Amino acid sequence: MIREAVRTDRDQLFGLYKMLVPNSRKMNVQEEQIEVVRNDPHTYLFVYEEEGVLIGTVTLNICLQAMHGLRPYGVVENIVVHEDHRGKRVGQALLQHVEDICQSLNCHRIMLLSNATRHQAHRFFEREGFDGSVSRGFKKYF
Repeated sequence: MIREAVRTDRDQLFGLYKMLVPNSRKMNVQEEQIEVVRNDPHTYLFVYEEEGVLIGTVTLNICLQAMHGLRPYGVVENIVVHEDHRGKRVGQALLQHVEDICQSLNCHRIMLLSNATRHQAHRFFEREGFDGSVSRGFKKYF
């Protein structure tokens, strides 16, 4: 089942995020921030849950703009499927859920960034209809 995250998901979310960035020293998942995200009308933190266990997560940000009239766009971040559940269509279900939300909000596109070394993830994103050749991503960390 896919649902929005709640504050009590904190520890399980932390575990999933550690699978995405195992060496991160800046990770700081807070219950209060999960609630802030939950209450923000432009941000969604979805989890895929089976029998009380979180096996996947994705964040969707809806970005307003002036270029395409009233049509926003979606940005996908931090999509993670538990290592023991990869290849079981969990990621596909999460991305389809994101796409359904974006279509319901009349978004004109969905974007995502992926670490340049995550080649298996890139193949997955391409199978799901994302084109990694149309743009180049840049990041600046603080």
